[in-house]
Order: sequence, then C-alpha cells, then structure tokens
Amino acid sequence: MENLLPMFIIFSYSLVLNSMAPLLKSFKELFEISTFASSLLPFFSLTGTVLSNILVGLYINKLGLKCSLIIGSILTIIGTITVAFGSNYYITLLGMFVFGLSTGFGFTGGTTLLSTSKKANFGFFHGAYGLGGVIAPFVIILVEKSTGNFKNVYFVYSAMFILFSIYAFFRTFPDIKTDTFKLTDIKFAFNDKSFAFFLTLLILYSSAEIGTITWAGTSMKQEFINSFMAYTLFWSLFTIGRFTVNLIAKFVGNLVRINTFTLAIIIILFILTKHPVLFVLSGLFLGPIFPYVQSNGIKSINQKYIPIFNGATYAFTSLGGNIVSTTMGIVLDKSIFIAWLIPLTIVLIIFILSRKCAQNLCN
Repeated sequence: MENLLPMFIIFSYSLVLNSMAPLLKSFKELFEISTFASSLLPFFSLTGTVLSNILVGLYINKLGLKCSLIIGSILTIIGTITVAFGSNYYITLLGMFVFGLSTGFGFTGGTTLLSTSKKANFGFFHGAYGLGGVIAPFVIILVEKSTGNFKNVYFVYSAMFILFSIYAFFRTFPDIKTDTFKLTDIKFAFNDKSFAFFLTLLILYSSAEIGTITWAGTSMKQEFINSFMAYTLFWSLFTIGRFTVNLIAKFVGNLVRINTFTLAIIIILFILTKHPVLFVLSGLFLGPIFPYVQSNGIKSINQKYIPIFNGATYAFTSLGGNIVSTTMGIVLDKSIFIAWLIPLTIVLIIFILSRKCAQNLCN
C-alpha cells in the first residue's frame, strides 16, 4: 500500500509526458513546422524538467512533500491548459515549458515519498511510469475520436491534476523537513564514488531512452503496425520489464551488461530495417535498467545525499535526454542513419562502463 501513491504520482506525470512522442506528428502538421521545430516541443518540456529537478532536489527538505506535490500539480494544470488553448506554436512551447517545470516537483517528490517506505519497490514505481506510456496513446485516440481535436487530451490531464491537488491538500504526508541541503555541499556529494557512478549510468541510459522513444515513431516504416500501436506495445513490454526487474535481478548476474548488449543489436537492426517490431522489442530491455540502477544507487550512497541524488537524477537525465533528442531531431532531417548512431553509441558506452564497474556497484 505504501507504494501505491508514489506509483499513481509517476503514472499521472507519465501520461502527460508520454503523450508527446505520439503527438509530435500531429503538432507538426497542425502548425506546419519542420522536424527541427517540432523537436523544440520536447526540448522546452525537458528544459523545464532540468531546472525544476535541480531546484526541488536542493530544497524539497525545506518545502516538504505536501507543498512540493501541490506546486507540481498547479504547474501541470497551468501547462496543460496552456497547450490545450494554445492557438499557435509559440504558446504551445510555453505550455510545454511550464509543464516541464512541474515534473521536478512530481518526480523528485514521488521518489522521495517512496524512499520513506520500508518496503519501497522501485521496479513497481517505475513500472507505473511505463504503464502511463501504455495508456497514453489510447487516451489520445479516445479523446480525438470523441471531440475531433487531439489537443483536448490536455484538458483531461488538467482535470486529473485538479483532483489530485485537492486530495494532496487534505492528505497527511511523512515529515521530511530538515536543514536545507547547502549548495556548498554539492561537491561532497559528487565526490562520493557511488553517487557519481550511478548518476553517470542513469544520465547515459536516459539519454538513449528518450532519444529512442522520441524519434522511433518518425523513423520507423509504417507497415505491419502503425506508430500508435508500436508505442502501445513498446510501453507494454517496457512496463513488464520494470514490474519484473526485482525477479529478473535474482537470476541475472549483471542486468545492465546483458540488456545493453541486446539493445545494441536491436538498434543496429532498426537502423538497417526501420521495422517497428524492433522498436517494440527494445522496450523489454530498456525498461528494467533505470529502476535497477536507481535502487542500487540509493542503497549505496550516503543517505545524506538522497534528496540531491533524486533531484540530480531527474535533472541530469532530462538534460541528457534533451541534448540527445534535440540533436537527433536536427540530424534526422539530413540522415536517419547518423541520427540513430547517437543512441547506439551511448548504449555501447554503458555496456563498457558496466563491464568495468566494481563488483559491489553492479550486482
């Protein structure tokens, strides 16, 4: 039961975030913009995510969980309503940025809430994120068929967060208020061997994941299954991988090494064939990596650094994803082959790091 509320929080944010990739083509056609211009939509959202996660990671112990989650809900409501009403490209960019600001409060708040549980299950927690990815395309299709306008899905999301903010206002949360983490202490956190190692792995992983998810729909051949169905199946396998990560880890010596090796092969085949089934299959191997690395990181680093680790995790993983997805968007206009070499290279770097890492950090 202690895992359910954190799971709902990340699931709610996932619905909004994972509506972006399936809707990139719709926004591109609506505003008659280039692939590069459409790539700025996730760029603005992720920029807001980076900024807010740094802020929340530093000050969540002063704000408290209730305040952080309510602020995140209010920002989400403002951002989604702005996108829904946005009559042009630039207003939509603003809405995406405001929503991005909200995710720091939601993701870091949800992770910190989960960390207070004695039976925290990071596989289930991040599985809920994948579940949002599974459901988001269906919500989009349902709303678009019912109303005739895909942007009305953002009204649905704003209503959901209005209800959650009311619930959070009346709910009691664990007290995490302590002395604020000092900016001058950040260097000591990064000097922690485990802190730096796990954060590096998470940044690299998220860069490859976000780039892959953002541009697979644009790159794949529209045959056998369409992009909406491909995303649904991808997130289904992604979620299965996350829900079963604890079970898999019991039988796999180094999950990171095995999964990245398999992903490298899948990406190579996708570059050559652009077959949507390969993108779908990648979800099963991408899914377990983040919760596996994050849970081991939280167990290994100094407990004093947990808030800044959570904040830095979502800030820098978003920054890495921002850089990679935007770069891929720019390159895709010229060469799909070169663009997909970017996530392939990152996955191979993770594989190399996982082979060199210390035994107590990887297993």
